[in-house]
Amino acid sequence: MSKAISYRIFKSAALVGALLASFSASADIVISGTRVIYNEKDKDEMVRLENKGGKPLLVQTWIDKGKENVDPAKLFVPFTLTPPVFRIEPKRGQTLRIMYTQGAALPADRESVFWLNVLEIPPKLPEDKSNVQNLLQLAFKTRIKLFYRPANLAGNAIDAIKELKWSIVNDDNHVYLKAKNNSPYYVSFSDASFTSAGKKYSVAIKMLPPMSEETFTVSGLKSGSTGKVDYVAINDFGGSVTRSVTL
Repeated sequence: MSKAISYRIFKSAALVGALLASFSASADIVISGTRVIYNEKDKDEMVRLENKGGKPLLVQTWIDKGKENVDPAKLFVPFTLTPPVFRIEPKRGQTLRIMYTQGAALPADRESVFWLNVLEIPPKLPEDKSNVQNLLQLAFKTRIKLFYRPANLAGNAIDAIKELKWSIVNDDNHVYLKAKNNSPYYVSFSDASFTSAGKKYSVAIKMLPPMSEETFTVSGLKSGSTGKVDYVAINDFGGSVTRSVTL
């Protein structure tokens, strides 16, 4: 497929972005899983797609580094994804194959994260549009995380969730909450909060990279405060791991 065609398909998703936020609808293409773990020792990884809808769909797939609005034709990632464009009939499936190409060396001491994109385009309207004046067609894009996991990393992904270090930091009359990840694994969150003196504060954390820390301002918290952090992280299988840490 040419870059021009690829860009036109991708651009259609951007044009309907505002519509997706305004109308209640759902995608027909379902991905079997909420994340992909690509282990270094594996030759490839397979991802299964299913068309749960009642109409055939054109699907485009690609992998990016986190910038979701970049034209796929201009992206470079060290993976080959096949097939890049295909048609799925109603109630049928398609398997995607992801292969690490080693075109660019990735860190060997920690995970790397990418994003798998699945864009579904509805079929073209019939030439006679007299009966479809009120029909709105939407393109849907689904993105899930793709983690590249080098061999021989210390510990494991579950321990990374359990062993996060949380602390309260006082600095220049401000109070901060700090989360620190000493592991070589990414930790993804679905929810996090801090409770102190009976008041619950939301913590806006989505993902903490390996060997990193993130600091959050907790408005209204006083110096010397104590409390409890409650967080829900997501494991390799998309399940929830709930933890509480008293500070």
